[in-house]
Amino acid sequence: MKHYDVVVIGAGHAGCEAALAASRLGCATALVTLNLSEIGKMPCNPAIGGPGKSQLVREIDALGGEMARVTDEATIHIRLLNTSKGRAMRVHRAQADRLAYKQVWKRILENAENLELIEGLVDEIMISDGRVARVRLREGLRLVARAVVVATGTFLNGRVLIGDVVYPAGRAGEPPSIRLAESLRRIGLGMGRMKTGTTPRVNRNSIDYSTLERQDSSAEPLCFSFWNEPRPIEDPLAVYVTHTNEETHRIIRENLEESANYNGLIEGIGPRHCPSLESKIVRFPDRKSHKVFLEPEGRETAEVYLQGIYTAFSPELQESIVHSIEGLEEAQIERYGYDIEYDYVDPIQLAPTLEIDGIKGLFLAGQINGTTGYEEAAGQGLLAGINAARKVLGKESLVIPRERAFIGVMIDDLVTKGITEPYRMLPSRAEYRISLREGNADLRLTRIGYEIGLIDGERYEAVEEKRRRIERLLKELKSTRIGPSDPINRRLMERGSSPLADNGASLFELLRRPEIRLDDLLSEDGIPDDVRAEVEIEGKYAGYLAQHRSQIERQRRMDEIPIPPDLDYGSITNLSIEARELLSRVRPATFGQATRVPGISQADLSILAIILRR
Repeated sequence: MKHYDVVVIGAGHAGCEAALAASRLGCATALVTLNLSEIGKMPCNPAIGGPGKSQLVREIDALGGEMARVTDEATIHIRLLNTSKGRAMRVHRAQADRLAYKQVWKRILENAENLELIEGLVDEIMISDGRVARVRLREGLRLVARAVVVATGTFLNGRVLIGDVVYPAGRAGEPPSIRLAESLRRIGLGMGRMKTGTTPRVNRNSIDYSTLERQDSSAEPLCFSFWNEPRPIEDPLAVYVTHTNEETHRIIRENLEESANYNGLIEGIGPRHCPSLESKIVRFPDRKSHKVFLEPEGRETAEVYLQGIYTAFSPELQESIVHSIEGLEEAQIERYGYDIEYDYVDPIQLAPTLEIDGIKGLFLAGQINGTTGYEEAAGQGLLAGINAARKVLGKESLVIPRERAFIGVMIDDLVTKGITEPYRMLPSRAEYRISLREGNADLRLTRIGYEIGLIDGERYEAVEEKRRRIERLLKELKSTRIGPSDPINRRLMERGSSPLADNGASLFELLRRPEIRLDDLLSEDGIPDDVRAEVEIEGKYAGYLAQHRSQIERQRRMDEIPIPPDLDYGSITNLSIEARELLSRVRPATFGQATRVPGISQADLSILAIILRR
């Protein structure tokens, strides 16, 4: 029997961040995984970032997590997306070398202080007097723990489906975790089934690239981490784009019953925003084609990931589907796509700290909470690791409000609204998304990372200096007024902008004009690019940002009204029956959270407000 402060189960993206955070905060931590060679594995596409996800990566970085820096070290292709939508909407997306990504994570974890790696399969979590006590491994080892983070990904009762073939697996080639799923049910957790899928991988030497659209890595130096210098990628690998066609769609329509997605074998709910190819053909019958991105998996492998062809057809039909697509007529499939079905825990049972309500010290993170995606898992893992450590250390838990970060939006959605399908972080889920940009994640969250102990003083001071420079520049722009005789007036007309009237305007007012850039108003050198970008965004989106600040302040006031944890909603007869049931199930911690519970009417909220004032 071995003793630890924190035990983390699973070494995917959630488990890696959780274990590293807990150990860096001074807790004796154990990370248990089935296979030490698969730490940080990317079982789906070898990519990090994109809309909604890039913000999560930057927030993890600002708080002191590791995903951004691991990605930067393993990047083989990187681009900025949404460049036509304005600076506030731009996001990074990187292709990572799958093998290098795993190796970097393993190196970091193996060299972390206060952290031990253990290869084994956890069979049982033991609870004593309403608190987590220890975990038992298949190998017979017992780990005594003051807090446990469960980050099992798709392994709980996992099974792989390809056509009419079904076999138990956590991922292809790896065994499932069956006894741990039974243990969680015995504890009393409400659980359900979900499914996700992956695509075929083909050998790049068998692809005909001659007619395909090529997407090169950015010539501009880019990186994910705020703490790294942007650099050009040495010998970047290109991504190519092809499309399905009518022949592809015909093969799928005529053989739908051969797919595990349509032959009745699957019980779990799949992700709506990342559907199988066969689902896209059924749901969008008028579409003549769908994009397929050919994403390289690394420098030391010839495998190429066919992003967009998630499928659970039999190998024979996967061959026909792939070979019907331009450029892939002779493609050699090295790995076939498959669906995987697994257990998840209803996240309504979680507190905003990601601790299970009613079981002290038991935290859940990642796909076990019904989410999908590496970035979503890593964000939860970081917060769960922080809160597990703070629980052990007797410190106040960290809760990130939804108006502060995409991480906060995600967790609030999970614990307040629950899920009906695998949850993916989308920009549209964040009502303050213009304020929650990937470029200002450091300004929003680094102070929190510093205060909890994951960000050092040098990095914190660098962010505070950036903040001061932005504030000084904004003050200068707002206080400087110019008239029609100023040389800038000619520049305005060259840009097709209205000339200045006799009463003139401030430089900040001019910056608000869509056609005017900061460089048109200031020739001052020495202003860092990130400072310029934030100042320009403050000008271009001034109206939206002012509205956000007003709404955020109103929401903050509501979130400061606590609800007693033992409030008996059933006894409040003035509430509707539906409201009593919903509030009893979710048990919101604040009035603000209660306002976000789906199905609660304004009349019920008014009654609840009166009760709380009394």
